Amino acid sequence: MRRRPVLLASAAVAAFATLVGCSSSSGSSETSGSSAEAKTSVAKDAALAAKLPDEIKQAGVIRVATDPTYEPFESIKDGKVVGFDPDLAAAIGSLLGVRVQFVNTSFDGIIPSLAARKVDMAMSSIGDTKEREKVIDVVTYYWNGKLALVRKGNPKHLKSEPLCDARIGVIRGSLQQTTFLPSQKPKCAKIGKPAPTPVVFQTGTQAQLALQSGRIDGVVEDAPPLLAVAGAQPEIFETAGPFLRNPNPGGVAFPKGSKLVEPVHAALNVLMKDGTYKSLLKKWNLENISIDQAKVNDARS
Repeated sequence: MRRRPVLLASAAVAAFATLVGCSSSSGSSETSGSSAEAKTSVAKDAALAAKLPDEIKQAGVIRVATDPTYEPFESIKDGKVVGFDPDLAAAIGSLLGVRVQFVNTSFDGIIPSLAARKVDMAMSSIGDTKEREKVIDVVTYYWNGKLALVRKGNPKHLKSEPLCDARIGVIRGSLQQTTFLPSQKPKCAKIGKPAPTPVVFQTGTQAQLALQSGRIDGVVEDAPPLLAVAGAQPEIFETAGPFLRNPNPGGVAFPKGSKLVEPVHAALNVLMKDGTYKSLLKKWNLENISIDQAKVNDARS
């Protein structure tokens, strides 16, 4: 069985609080939000619900692709998808008067699933980029950053940037694989060091196991899951900075031209204004990725 990172421990929460503020099984899991102190059930807004595409109204459900191996955004617990994204999706569904059904999808399979209309949207720590906007639409709802995960004591004295002369684990299809590691090559060359060697994994959990066994020297992902695993297993792992804010926000992804974009965009802004969004961020110790307003296709690069 694959081990999944546990929820943010107190040490990791404290570390993330000082910061400024993307994964593989088949099947589906329905969620109405995990039971907790944060509000996920809100009253239906008839005006917003009326904007739903006819096929969503008739089905009464929004199918959401996710890779549930990226805690605290999404993970599997007792056979259900739980985390910040499932809770936020449940609140969106309540506001629009429909159920939400999560479809477990490998991270590199999410955009193809959207393009093939196998799902209606996707929530899985998906960064918005100009390149991705050519094939999907994105409604933003957070702004993340990245760190490196290394073995305890950081034996190779790695930094998250410049990240040189090391075997670095990344998730297949992630921006860390396609954008961040390639950007290190000229920076390493400038200081006379070899560029990092990417080692690609299907999930972050697989990369962490490879790091633990010494097959790689570090892992680069978004900060929250790395802080989670370092906080849960401090005798094995630690994080290496500096904290690098992502160049673009992240959000909900849709098939290009989907009529679901407008109602979900509006629903997110309602949840941001009524306190539900901030309540869920607090529940999952993700307050530092907060943004004030959801936008459509807001990539900067």
